Amino acid sequence: MKKAFVNCRIMPGWVLNVFQDLIQKEECSEAKVFTLFSDRSEILVWNKKLQVVTALPKRLNKIFLYFSKHKIKILSSIFDYRNLMMFYPFFMRVLSRKIRKYSPDKIIISSFAIAKNISVPNIKKKLYLHSPMQYIRSHYDEYTHKLVWFKLALFKAITPRLRRRDKKFTQFDEVEFNSQYTAKLARELYWITWNVVYPKIDPAFQTANLVSQPNNYYIYVWRTVKFVKEVDKIIKLFNEIKEPLLIMWSGPDELYLKSIAWDNVIFIWRIENPKEKMKIISESKWLINITKESFWICTMEALLCWVPVFGFNDGASVELVGSESWILIPDKNHETLVSNFKEFAETERNRKQIQSRARELIKNYNK
Repeated sequence: MKKAFVNCRIMPGWVLNVFQDLIQKEECSEAKVFTLFSDRSEILVWNKKLQVVTALPKRLNKIFLYFSKHKIKILSSIFDYRNLMMFYPFFMRVLSRKIRKYSPDKIIISSFAIAKNISVPNIKKKLYLHSPMQYIRSHYDEYTHKLVWFKLALFKAITPRLRRRDKKFTQFDEVEFNSQYTAKLARELYWITWNVVYPKIDPAFQTANLVSQPNNYYIYVWRTVKFVKEVDKIIKLFNEIKEPLLIMWSGPDELYLKSIAWDNVIFIWRIENPKEKMKIISESKWLINITKESFWICTMEALLCWVPVFGFNDGASVELVGSESWILIPDKNHETLVSNFKEFAETERNRKQIQSRARELIKNYNK
């Protein structure tokens, strides 16, 4: 069977890991990967290299890739893949044509933004939904509060069009959601109901040893962005409380975030080695996650490492963490972050109970 695998963009991260797991589960004689933007020309799966086809022309893709890797003032802001949002409908039509030309027998879609909206009729489709398009849906208010001038005006102007177009694409033969939270959103927005299947967590984390006396630092793990992840608010919190914070990752807002961080905030690169990453997380005091997230793999990794989570009382965090392992803040105002952090710091957490609940959750949703 000939299959097409579609993802919003191909870049290092958990979404790519989940995408590769989805490909790994499928059997086919021939396959290609289709995406908007990619940092590679091939993906290695089944000990086989799959060609990556982008909606962006190759030269333009290389330009965006260069400025995503090399943080250059002004130019990196201009050639930021997030600025492509206004052209999403056009690029999805381009990508749909390329998929139709390939003529697959089945299409497997991994979507956290726009991949869901490809138009290829009369071919069987399976969708793994990480989230509906967050920035025009669940995180719209966060974007309008942070965007300024012409970007804000443009964002408000194109959002209704993107929402209307997004609602047209609801016909799939199979659907899986990455959390109950995502399933609820899909039911409300698209009238789609199906199964919840949590993303695969690296088995190494399920064997993590308990660190009874953690080191004196806290940790944030994910992209360094102001939007959605709101790393700027996390940095401002730690600037005030003057506690050590490790930020493990990189991202398009890295230069700005480094410029506002004090010496107690340390940026380290993304750790590829699971054992090294597990060691750093397990020895931290807490994981910091104030995102309204559809599913944050690092939250589950931290819980499997016996580590408490300082999180936000919305999104999938509510279903992932238990009363023994978290504090979920009601809002993200600076004063709320500071007061809740101090409250959490003064409360004893039983680390021994944290991992068992996380293991049970994975077991129940990945049968």
